[in-house]
Amino acid sequence: MAHIGMKYPVAAPWNEDGTYGEGFVVGKAIKFTGTANKNDTTLHADDGMSETDKSIRDLGVSLNTDDITLKVQADLLGHAYTAASEAAEGAEAVPESIEIGSEDLAPYVGTGFYKRRRKNNVTSFTVIWLYKVQFSEPNEEAETKAENISFQTPTIEGTAYPTAITENGEEKMRIGKKLTFTKESDARAWLNKMANIGQKPSEGGA
Repeated sequence: MAHIGMKYPVAAPWNEDGTYGEGFVVGKAIKFTGTANKNDTTLHADDGMSETDKSIRDLGVSLNTDDITLKVQADLLGHAYTAASEAAEGAEAVPESIEIGSEDLAPYVGTGFYKRRRKNNVTSFTVIWLYKVQFSEPNEEAETKAENISFQTPTIEGTAYPTAITENGEEKMRIGKKLTFTKESDARAWLNKMANIGQKPSEGGA
């Protein structure tokens, strides 16, 4: 089994009832890394190992895209956003902007993407969805143009937390899920429905 590439990173505001608000595309995908933060506890009894716990506490998330617009930064990080407006009579043009405050709180979002899977010459598409993620402010980097061009692309990091998900009438703590589709269009459609992209918020969600 081999995975080739990555596409369509999306996010949507997470609500306390486990549903999602209207979502958006974060950018064009370059790289995703998910690092499991695990419990590592051993109970010794009668001079031997009695119980162990290797469960996952949460998942460190790193998402690299071609660009993160100011609007997306505001939505992911809780910053105040001002859209650009043209000059009008008696008023100057207003540039697009965000205000980064020391007390801004990044909201929880659901986030996901899909990647191409190849096994035995059969192509399928794996969707990854993380139920409840909180991102943190990315580093701001810039580099002068040299003889050899080096593209500078943003990486945003965060943590995916467990949240209560009801499955078959039973509530369980879940961090995320993986699904496999035979058609790329179905993988994208599932993400659109989950993140409420292109549909009414009440139609999407878990």
